[in-house]
Amino acid sequence: MLAALALAGTSTPAFAEGDDEPITLESVVVTATRSPAAELGSPASVTIVDRQQLDLRNPLRLGDALADVPGLYVRGAALGPAFPGTGQGVLSLRGIPRTPRTLVMIDGQPVNNALTGGINVVGIPLDSVQRVEVVRGPYSALYGGAAMGGVVNFLTGSPDDAVTEVRAGAGSLAQRGGSLLYRERYASGLGIVLSASYRESDGDPDCCYVVKPVARGGGTAGTLVTGVNPTTAPDGSPRYWIGTQGARPWSQSNALLSLHYSPSPATTLVAGFGYADYAVRYRPPDSYLRDAAGAPVYAGTVLFDDAGTLRRLALQQTDWFTATPAGERDLRSFVRATHRFDGGSELRAQVGLLHNNLWFAQARPGVAQYDSGPGNLTEQPNRRIDADVAWRAPLAANWVLVAGGSLNWSRLDRTISELSAWRNTDTTGATLNTDGGRTDNAAVFVQSEHHFDDVGVSVYAGARFDYFKTDGYARQNFAPLLDATYPRRSFDQVSPKVAIVWEPLRWVSVRASYGEAFRPPALFDLYGRTVVGTGAATLVYEPSPNLGPERVKAFEVGADFAFERGGRASLTVYRQRLEDLIYRRKLPTSTETVTRTQAENVGMADVDGIEASARWPTPIGGLVAFGNLTYHFRYDIRSNDVDPATVGKKLTDVPRTTGSAGIEYNRNAWSGMVAVRYVDHVFPSGDDMNTNTYQGVFGSYDRYTLVTAGLTYRIDPHWRVNLTVDNLTDRTYFVSNRQPGRSAFAELSYRF
Repeated sequence: MLAALALAGTSTPAFAEGDDEPITLESVVVTATRSPAAELGSPASVTIVDRQQLDLRNPLRLGDALADVPGLYVRGAALGPAFPGTGQGVLSLRGIPRTPRTLVMIDGQPVNNALTGGINVVGIPLDSVQRVEVVRGPYSALYGGAAMGGVVNFLTGSPDDAVTEVRAGAGSLAQRGGSLLYRERYASGLGIVLSASYRESDGDPDCCYVVKPVARGGGTAGTLVTGVNPTTAPDGSPRYWIGTQGARPWSQSNALLSLHYSPSPATTLVAGFGYADYAVRYRPPDSYLRDAAGAPVYAGTVLFDDAGTLRRLALQQTDWFTATPAGERDLRSFVRATHRFDGGSELRAQVGLLHNNLWFAQARPGVAQYDSGPGNLTEQPNRRIDADVAWRAPLAANWVLVAGGSLNWSRLDRTISELSAWRNTDTTGATLNTDGGRTDNAAVFVQSEHHFDDVGVSVYAGARFDYFKTDGYARQNFAPLLDATYPRRSFDQVSPKVAIVWEPLRWVSVRASYGEAFRPPALFDLYGRTVVGTGAATLVYEPSPNLGPERVKAFEVGADFAFERGGRASLTVYRQRLEDLIYRRKLPTSTETVTRTQAENVGMADVDGIEASARWPTPIGGLVAFGNLTYHFRYDIRSNDVDPATVGKKLTDVPRTTGSAGIEYNRNAWSGMVAVRYVDHVFPSGDDMNTNTYQGVFGSYDRYTLVTAGLTYRIDPHWRVNLTVDNLTDRTYFVSNRQPGRSAFAELSYRF
């Protein structure tokens, strides 16, 4: 468990050069070391988003809170008014793509699910969160698997910071919702932290286009229509935009209850429960096609005039389908304990349980209609139990040792069932497929800290040993029948980490580090079996029970600066080698109509870059300027035995450049912020050949610059009104789907 749960809110002095007056610097829980340290002098590239910054951004989702963190690329379901969805592709940290390669925690409890390693973006209790620590770089030496890109740790508030607050708000796309926050320490010593929130929206009717290629073959049979809009696919080939799939209304809810008690001044106990849920529904599609009578056309062969050329499109009901209804639910429980011994040593322990279920309904191609007919329901219940104990002991005046162990038990049981009415999940019938498995992990870790105050040097060295056992199964109850049991096997991983920090001046810290990290294959990677029908062809993703971990080796050098009046700056250069990346190979059992693939550890890539950030109080009282930039010199595939043609291509889900700049204002009754954020073009998952180069079309991942603004007015000590505006300039851009235009959310709050 994190040492971070102890020191939030304390302070330590630093000094400006040539000035005898101390500058108050907030001490941070250094997630990178499991040991508390001042912000200046941390052996890692760390960003802290504190409560004041969170209030200025008024985040509705995870990404709203983290959009100005250097090195972090956030997209899709994690942001603002977009409909929720799986966390599989929500964030990439320091150029290492996709959420499963970044460890996400709440108060030190991992929340990456046992299914894929993704996260439920609704599962972060933002109303309770007091600060976020983002640590970039490999940290498996302390936290095990998933920490390839780094660690994002959401820290909730203490009952000693008493508050009772209710909020209610509404916004664009018929968003509406409310929340409650209550923190209190009673005279008995019992403390309580309670938060609950609910939001819903009618969805964005313009998000999901229906785009078709010209039908193969000739002939002039078909219905003559108007309303076809010429466009292109992301690779530049001709396409025709014929309508939208309809809005996806959504609702989300979140709750957290934690109880805090200290039976003695040296012991602290915390226990609690978390809940998060979202559901996405559907609305009727909108076809732009009109026949001679002016009626909309949704299916069949249609003819249209394209600049004097008669062209054909073959429409199917499935063109208008979405995989909805869909939803995801997290049930989380936890117990934490801290005990401080005489002499300064400290023992921390925690046990956490996360139940997750991501589910969705799909129609049966060629048979089902838009809102009727058969289909199937995919349910993916999974759970992980994490136990962690860490002992921190000052063994000498300049020597601190951190040691401990971790256990993890993960389980997945997927089921695909028939639906007689695919839009109604209560009409389940026979079971079509089942698959799943389990993974048990035991680990020990140690870190030695040496502080040579006479020369301003600190050295950190540590390592972790992880040992895994796993087995699984896959069954198919229709022809061809399948009943496979994958025997128990084991693998292990050693993850070292070493860092040195030099503080030549009271306001400068220079650091260098080398570390290794890994991501164990998720249970879905190992044992999940998926069959996808694509017209006359079928794509089968076979289980891959022999997968091993993906790995990264990384070196970085950087410098951090603390200036007068709270100014901060940081610069880091890093070089990373990714090894044993997972790619899918076409199997020789494939046929003309059925393509079978299986995943293997065959890839290697290099990701090198630079990141810089600064916060600077201006001469205007209450006004702070900030900015950050991340640039990748390269993010190239170096080898791929499955498809050698991808060598030299860019990694998917990684932008070359991201950055933001803006101002924050907080004085008297007014506070607010304005941020300009830039994200470069991205090659999406699956585009390993980097063919998707066109911008501004459905399916593309555009480069874009957005302006976001927030404003708060404190009417009196109790009442406050907030207004947040995303995409202030109403920019049209695509991140696969068309993203929402200018959208606003206003909220009224009362603090008792």
